[in-house]
Amino acid sequence: MLDRFNKYIKKYSLVADGQKVLLAVSGGIDSVVMLDLFYRSGLKFDIAHCNFKLRLFESDDDELFVRSLAHKYNVEIFVNWCNTKEFAGEHKLSTQEAARELRYSWFNQVCKINNYSVVAVAHHKDDQIETFFINLFRGAGIKGLKSIPVTRQNIIRPLMFATREEIDKYASENNIKYREDSSNKTDHYLRNKIRHHLIPKMEELSPGVTESVKRSIDNLHDSDLLLQSCINLRKDELFQNAGNNRYKIEIKGIMKMKPLKTWMYYLLNEYNFSRQVTNSVCKSLLEESDPGAVFISSTHELLIDRKHIILRQIPDKIANTTAIIKEDTPYIISPLPVNFDILPAKKEFVFSKDNKNAYFDLDKLKFPIIIRKWRQGDKMKPLGMNGNKLISDILIDNKVDSFEKENVYVMLSGDKIIWLIGYRTSEFAKVTQNTKRIKVMEMLSNTSGYELTLFNT
Repeated sequence: MLDRFNKYIKKYSLVADGQKVLLAVSGGIDSVVMLDLFYRSGLKFDIAHCNFKLRLFESDDDELFVRSLAHKYNVEIFVNWCNTKEFAGEHKLSTQEAARELRYSWFNQVCKINNYSVVAVAHHKDDQIETFFINLFRGAGIKGLKSIPVTRQNIIRPLMFATREEIDKYASENNIKYREDSSNKTDHYLRNKIRHHLIPKMEELSPGVTESVKRSIDNLHDSDLLLQSCINLRKDELFQNAGNNRYKIEIKGIMKMKPLKTWMYYLLNEYNFSRQVTNSVCKSLLEESDPGAVFISSTHELLIDRKHIILRQIPDKIANTTAIIKEDTPYIISPLPVNFDILPAKKEFVFSKDNKNAYFDLDKLKFPIIIRKWRQGDKMKPLGMNGNKLISDILIDNKVDSFEKENVYVMLSGDKIIWLIGYRTSEFAKVTQNTKRIKVMEMLSNTSGYELTLFNT
């Protein structure tokens, strides 16, 4: 088995030369066998263990056992205590789902802080087959039925070549001690029911059926690769990069896709939208009944706008949404980057037509100037107009979508809005023939981050 283990790691390039791997060790037979194989292969590793506090003293005994393994193999160990039941209640998850989310989130933290590139978990061939049936019962498509992949982001599964029987045999032959999880013997979880009843019955009816299922999973994996290549080609046609982790998808183009529900799911699944949500997106498009509708996944937001679907990564909350500018402030970075300068008014002075630039008569401004997010009911007197106009109407005129509106700011001098930043300046404090000093303001470009080109002061 050791030779097969090394060949499997080499075949799928799971561990680079000299790379130290973080092993997820529960204390059960699978993870302890994985640990022993890593040790016998001469690979570098440390241990991570989650104490989910689900089985009273058993969980603590598991932790003590894994700590003893770290001492035996002379490696570092990281331990995390999780209040799994409380987390499950707060997030409306099953206990297993909560444990999984806590586990992988913590693994990522440990990797980031301690510079581990990959985490090895001890899933094996039987786990893959059980997961296939779990997903089949839930009505999964190809993505779910292809079951557990060998690699996923920074997770590797170096035991996927082995069956549970082979792992048991290796542990017995090498006198490997491990902890028995009492919950594995019950039928409380669906996985255990499949393991204890369905698969043995299937083997009784058709010996070797599990190997046939494994071949089907391999075929589904290949089919998924082919499907994904087709999806990527279509995404290149439909998705327009709008910057700032945003994409625009022309509604007219996507409505031509048949079957719409299936295409919508595969186009958006990468952004963690469930099939239930993508079906609701399709319903909204077909009925044309809900313009401005927003749909949310764990990582992204989707807006149905006039002619486009707008997709963006959920932005981090900006704590500072207000800035105070004094007369001599040279620039600000938060809540958005703006340069400030004072220049003498001369005949040869050239005004930019770009709305990201604004010019005011310095002597007419009241300091400090305030920058804040726009609010419903805000009004300004746009340059060249006689009366006031609602900011909301100006944004509609400029076809600013709901996502963009969240990041629109206004600048106030006293109680007057003098600049709808990036869109319109006002009549108040405008530059005239009598102006002696010009306050120049420049909103800097903001793509993936702030591209600052600050004035010298």
